[in-house]
Amino acid sequence: MARVAAKYISAGDLEKFSYCPLSWWLSAEFDGESEGLAEGVKGHEKLGKSLWKIEATEKTARESERLVLWWAIIATAIGIIGLELLRAAPELSEVLGVVALIWILAALYFLYKASRSTIHSKTVDYERIILVFAIVATAVAVSSVAFAIPADTKLALTFEAVAILWLIGASLFLYRTLKSTTIVDSLRKEFRVEGKIEYIDMDSAKAFRSNNFGLSGRPDYIIKLGEKLIPVEEKTGRTPKGPLYSHIIQVTAYCVLIEEAYGSPPPYGIVKYPEHEFEIEYNEDQKRMLLGKLAEMRKAARAGEVHRNHDRPGKCRFCSRREVCPEKLA
Repeated sequence: MARVAAKYISAGDLEKFSYCPLSWWLSAEFDGESEGLAEGVKGHEKLGKSLWKIEATEKTARESERLVLWWAIIATAIGIIGLELLRAAPELSEVLGVVALIWILAALYFLYKASRSTIHSKTVDYERIILVFAIVATAVAVSSVAFAIPADTKLALTFEAVAILWLIGASLFLYRTLKSTTIVDSLRKEFRVEGKIEYIDMDSAKAFRSNNFGLSGRPDYIIKLGEKLIPVEEKTGRTPKGPLYSHIIQVTAYCVLIEEAYGSPPPYGIVKYPEHEFEIEYNEDQKRMLLGKLAEMRKAARAGEVHRNHDRPGKCRFCSRREVCPEKLA
């Protein structure tokens, strides 16, 4: 019986069809009963939650770093005011003001570099440089004012006590930053995640759609490396010697979707197995192969008849629809 041709073919269905057309045909009716697929769904949920934790923890670390910066600057300013209240030297005020201006300009330069950087680690480095320059600039600027203020020992001690409290606060935020960074590093190592996470396939995530090709899909996640967005597909189960053809088709579909959505083609996509990962090059040949498979799939849906596309018992053995397949191999 023919199926009604859907406006959009999903990358997941395309992967099933590429693995075996009959397996794809049976999936609509029997996928809900497969224990293997249920395990795959659980693994996907675990991955999604871990990726969200990476993103949320990195956000916490960035916020804490900013708080460390501001608390350290304020503590420095208060501490210097306290010290300078113990003495007076108005003649140094103008010189220190000029020096402070130079350091502030340097801090602004690195702030500009941080805003232009697309690499997270570089951005963090620039932010740390900004912190150093900002503290020095604040110290010099405060000194230029404080040298002109008459000495006051009691007030100076009060300022020093307040400065210590602010430094304690900065230290707490620094601890929070280091703790968050440790968690992120551990999760990234466990799930072999590089780059900035731009998209995660969770319930609230949007599906990508190509009106030009009638294709839709939601990669497990997308990372940003430099200026390029790279789709990543995670696979559970055994690790093959090389990427499976059906997985190559699926990742290529994600590359097509990203190219249409953002106007720039990814140089490659990634398929990750438990023990290894492979980069799937994206080019015009891969795109033509994908479009050919889409046309073949639509033709099969209209005809309403599909069959096993291989004579490999091992392939049947690993198929999640094996128990209900009328053409399975022994």
